[in-house]
Parts: sequence; C-alpha cells; structure tokens
Amino acid sequence: MKRLSILIALVLCITIGGVYATWVYSQSDDVADITGAKAISMTEATFTGTYGTYHVDTSGLSLTVDPKEGTTHTTALKISGNLVVTFTPNTYAPVEVKENGVPSTFAFSLSNADWKYDGTNLITVDTALHNITWTPDGNGAFTYTISAAQLANYITLTEYTLDTKVDYDAYDAALTNGQIIISISDGKNASTIVNN
Repeated sequence: MKRLSILIALVLCITIGGVYATWVYSQSDDVADITGAKAISMTEATFTGTYGTYHVDTSGLSLTVDPKEGTTHTTALKISGNLVVTFTPNTYAPVEVKENGVPSTFAFSLSNADWKYDGTNLITVDTALHNITWTPDGNGAFTYTISAAQLANYITLTEYTLDTKVDYDAYDAALTNGQIIISISDGKNASTIVNN
C-alpha cells in the first residue's frame, strides 16, 4: 500500500468595502471608483489508492475591510461566516480511518511575503500548524469548522487611516497583491511514500 500526501491550498480573498459600513469621502460630482476581487483556486487533488480526500468550503465565508467601528477612515477586518474542511474516506480505507478520519493539520500563509501598503505589512497570519479535530457528519465523512471568531485569531490586518479617496485607491490596489492561503495536510508527502 502506498502512503501519499494530501495537501490542499485554498485562497481566501480580502476585499475592501462591504455590508458593515461605507467609506465616505467628500468629492465633487465624480462617482467613486471601486474594485472587486475574487481569487481563482484549483480544485482538489488526490491520489488513487489513498485513504480519502480533503475539501475546503469557503462559500459561506466573507473577509472585507470596512471602517473601524467609531471611525470613518481607519481600516478594520470584518470576518463573517465559516470555513469548513471536510475529509471523505475512500471505500477501501481502513476501518479506523472510516471511524475517526486521518490525523490532519491546517496552517495559514500568505501568497506574497512582500504584501505591503505604505511600506508596512498589510496582513499577518498565524503560520503555525494547528491540529484538526474531526466531527462525523453522519454521511461517512468528517468535518472541521473554523468560525469567523476563530479566524480573527489567525489573521491580523494592520490599521491604516485612509483619509482621502487617493489613499483608498492605493490601499485597494495593494489588497490585490496578495492572498491568504490555508493548507490542509496529513503530514505526508510524495517524498515519504512507503512501498509495502
């Protein structure tokens, strides 16, 4: 039997603006330009003959930059929804895997180590490995949910004051220079394949 690595990297996109508050600037009759961004991500990869597959669902998750509560132009990260990781055992996986899932971890990283605005890091993330505790979903798979409140402990947005629309536009452009990545792993990789 071969043991192979299962690793998923999913990109989380942060946008500026949202449903919480509005960035308001004094301007003439010019309509304020904005941009929207959505990351393009790869579908999951798997190997034949493995214990199962991972899936990450961010469809219910939103990360936006809005004015900090009590301010008009100070940046704050607003996170809502959940990030859900699923492990689905393969048909011929061992009983222990079907009953408990596989030991797995998650970690965050940035796609751009030089993701900056005004010379300072725009965002920092907790890059440590964190263990996943699986919960059976009742259909043979296992899930692990990271709530918005938990995500706020892993992702930190540096505060900036965007006093002008020029500042807003420069910050908005800087947001497109990087992405937050979550990696899910069983700790094995192709270099640790064992042939029996």
